[in-house]
Amino acid sequence: MQENLTAMKGFDSKMYQQVLYCFAHPDDETFTCGGTIARFHVNGVRQTLYCATRGEAGKTGQPPLCAQEELGDIRAQELARACDVLGIDECILRDYGDGQLSQLPFQQLVDDLFKIMESIRPDLIITFPPSGISGHLDHQIIQQATLEAVKKTTFPTKLYYIVIPESIAHLHSGKIHATPDEYVSMKIDVTPFRANIAQALREHKTQHLSIDRVFPGVRDGDISRLRSHEYYQLVIQK
Repeated sequence: MQENLTAMKGFDSKMYQQVLYCFAHPDDETFTCGGTIARFHVNGVRQTLYCATRGEAGKTGQPPLCAQEELGDIRAQELARACDVLGIDECILRDYGDGQLSQLPFQQLVDDLFKIMESIRPDLIITFPPSGISGHLDHQIIQQATLEAVKKTTFPTKLYYIVIPESIAHLHSGKIHATPDEYVSMKIDVTPFRANIAQALREHKTQHLSIDRVFPGVRDGDISRLRSHEYYQLVIQK
């Protein structure tokens, strides 16, 4: 893994004008790469988030913050606020069914992503690695569909996976799927944007159980254990 990342200037340079993030659920963006999003925003990069579901199958909190049937609408609102905090310019929110992406015709998802990519022509595309990090099947499906859509694009672009290197996997609570360090090609310092990540996490109020498990102390204002770097694997360069 490149610890002294001269390649990091690639993520911060003016060569990137348009970034597209492809994820499955509201809060995926903040949990994985919120610091990168905030950093790009400061640099004036236009950013679009594609979110395949409204997260309606998730937990409503303890005690519940809403009825289960209201969760999709509430999480859509939470996502909008988190996007404002981080600096997402456009959020494309689909309703393909939380926990149901594997039952959706795969080509439908690929075609939808491809149409969006051809429309906005992003210089950089970011999604999950094949494991989905947490192993969630929806994460894995959105990764597969994003990869297939990028292969079809007709413009120059790069596809990166947001990953957790094996060397730091022990720092993460819960079960995660890490990536061998030798495959990590980009390390982004997000220390200046920890407060942005924390505030965006707090906007996902219904998901406080997951936030407390993965980011202990953040909801109470303690960001000392929040990540200082985000890591990426280059997959395609066209």
